[in-house]
Amino acid sequence: MKKLALFSLITLFTISCETDVTDKVITDAYNGTALVSASGAVTDLAGTGTYLDLLISSPYLDTSDAAYITGALVEVYENDSLISTLTEVTPGRYEDSTTLATVGYGYRMTINVPVGYGDASGIWETTADVVNAPFSFLRPMFPIMEDDSSWIDFRTGDSVYYADADSCYYSPYALWNDPAGRGNAYWIKNYWTTKIYAPNGLMGPLTPEETEKSLNSSINIFNDDQFIEGTQVSRFNFIGPPYTVFRDTLINLVFETRTVSEGMYDYLNIMANNIGGGGLFSVPYSPQIGNIRRQDDTTVYGLGYFYATSVRFDSITLFHPY
Repeated sequence: MKKLALFSLITLFTISCETDVTDKVITDAYNGTALVSASGAVTDLAGTGTYLDLLISSPYLDTSDAAYITGALVEVYENDSLISTLTEVTPGRYEDSTTLATVGYGYRMTINVPVGYGDASGIWETTADVVNAPFSFLRPMFPIMEDDSSWIDFRTGDSVYYADADSCYYSPYALWNDPAGRGNAYWIKNYWTTKIYAPNGLMGPLTPEETEKSLNSSINIFNDDQFIEGTQVSRFNFIGPPYTVFRDTLINLVFETRTVSEGMYDYLNIMANNIGGGGLFSVPYSPQIGNIRRQDDTTVYGLGYFYATSVRFDSITLFHPY
């Protein structure tokens, strides 16, 4: 199973010793100025629907803020049928909360950038992105106490009896079915919500209190290359490492899962590898090319990725067992 943590995008810089057609595409997309930078999705999430952030790209070494593109005509197609024209709700932000994704359907966009934006002006298009079927839980998420059978603290290696300990260590797990067919992938974002002080356990009263760890979050991505398609995946650890739960505290974890296509997974995978790289002996950065390009010259790529996804939310509460 492939799992990768994603972090904030950092500045990247590549040097090519010789130029061919591929290098020219990469150079245009990464070192050019006044090209389109587009990032958005069509979702099945009520109230969110479809959205796109549209900006002018800039060279990697440019530290100035990117400029938003206003006044663009953004159209959304479902299986080649026009289904929506997005509305610009704020400068560079285009939305239609009523256009929802359907599992198994493909979605793409055309973006008509008005004159006045230099090389970015003109019509851009994205390739179609298909909504994969989400996995199905066989039972609600459940916590597993780390090393509860041997009563060994996994961090110190010392014996511990949790009934006498002020804290214990949990990991959230799940039993679920992977949809049939290869190419299913997901990104899962977890939110460590506000700690809840509960000196009387689950019986309450429960008093939420903001802490420095409120809304702490991370993202993992994975695909089903190592699964047997359509069968049960048991005890999948959604997020690690284990969480520390004190006797008088509850921790509520919320998981946001989005399906992603093979193309989107590869895009995120390259991004994670690029961000996680570095050092004298690291491999060179890989080209971070998305799925947006000029309609009149498909060798000219923009930055970003427009994807189609099915979104779900799940949660679990961790508490001291004694």
